[in-house]
Amino acid sequence: MFVFIQNQHGTPLMPCSPAKARRLLNDGKAKVLRKTPFTLKLLYGSSGYKQPVVAGMDAGTHTLGCAAVTNGQVVYQSEVKLRTDVSKKMQQRAVYRRNRRGRKTRYRKARWRNRASLRKKGRIAPSVRSKIESHLREKKQVESILPVTRWKVETASFDIHKLTNPEVSSLGYQEGAQKGYYNVKAYVLERDGYRCQSGRKAEHDKVLQVHHKVYRCQGGTDTPDNLVTLCRRCHEDLHAGMFELKAKKSKTKHATEMGIVKAQLKKRWRFEETYGYETKYKREQCLGLSKSHANDAVAICCEEGETVKLDEVLYLKRHVSAGDYQQTMGRHSQTRIPTGKLFGLRKHDLVRTEKGTGWVKGKRSTGFFVLETIDGQTLTTSVNVKKATTRLAARTTTLTTQRKSGASSPL
Repeated sequence: MFVFIQNQHGTPLMPCSPAKARRLLNDGKAKVLRKTPFTLKLLYGSSGYKQPVVAGMDAGTHTLGCAAVTNGQVVYQSEVKLRTDVSKKMQQRAVYRRNRRGRKTRYRKARWRNRASLRKKGRIAPSVRSKIESHLREKKQVESILPVTRWKVETASFDIHKLTNPEVSSLGYQEGAQKGYYNVKAYVLERDGYRCQSGRKAEHDKVLQVHHKVYRCQGGTDTPDNLVTLCRRCHEDLHAGMFELKAKKSKTKHATEMGIVKAQLKKRWRFEETYGYETKYKREQCLGLSKSHANDAVAICCEEGETVKLDEVLYLKRHVSAGDYQQTMGRHSQTRIPTGKLFGLRKHDLVRTEKGTGWVKGKRSTGFFVLETIDGQTLTTSVNVKKATTRLAARTTTLTTQRKSGASSPL
């Protein structure tokens, strides 16, 4: 286990052993800056001698791994769980806004056409932008505790055409799925077998129409993936809100998001790019490590044939939202939700209670809270925080804990 050090100006230095950190604290030469990962800040001048530190990152869309290696020793390992709830929360926010507009300014016209962000050139969807910023945030956190010399990042590349059509080859890449059709509508009708895809048992109309799954006004496109065949009756009922289409999981969502993340990271960050087959070879043949995001990051840091000694500590992180958008509840928003401090605690505060240590997930005015673990699982649904409760860490958008590097990871 290593203790990270910063000089008196906040510049990261080489990490030290816990014994040396204890002497610095006892002699009054340093102060505690952060508990997880444990970081000290010196109160006096230092030589600032540094050794080469290579940091590696295994990029991803659900979980990313990060590691740092110096002189054959792993000094930092982490796995970060990225946010996947951004799209859902934005849809929920839109519902709140729409209901509020109806209550307070009933006759005001809809204003979706003035959303300049939807028409912005080079716009990135908020759900993907959150994942890009999570990669950059982890990079910044590592550079705040270690004097990183160079970065190596594994970014995956996917053949989208091959994923959708495994039999494609040679000229098939030039001859797309819509070859031979007059337009996109003709292709969609043929693809769906000239049948309504609503899945309803009601009687269908003979007139077939093409429906946008994501409306054009909401940023939807005219690509075949966003179009589906419906009969006229089902199409009208769908727009009237009488039923909803069953969403099908996309085979190319992860690949598409990874491609966007890769392109944006290259624009904002200079790093050495590596590939999955190289990482797998070094992890299995050179290091003999099991498959995990953190171990992949360690393999990324190493050169071919190089062996390293693993650190005893693995840092687990999870990115969460900065706050709660919903402030009230009830038919007429008559009940106010305690989004601020309640009994001295806020959501995502780390607390130690008689039923265990975890993060505040839900609050009740009675003082019985819901706690969760680092991976979002409920630790307890009811614990009395009015007695025998200690707040260990204040709320932050990055929840962090640590465990032995050999233990199984919930991420």
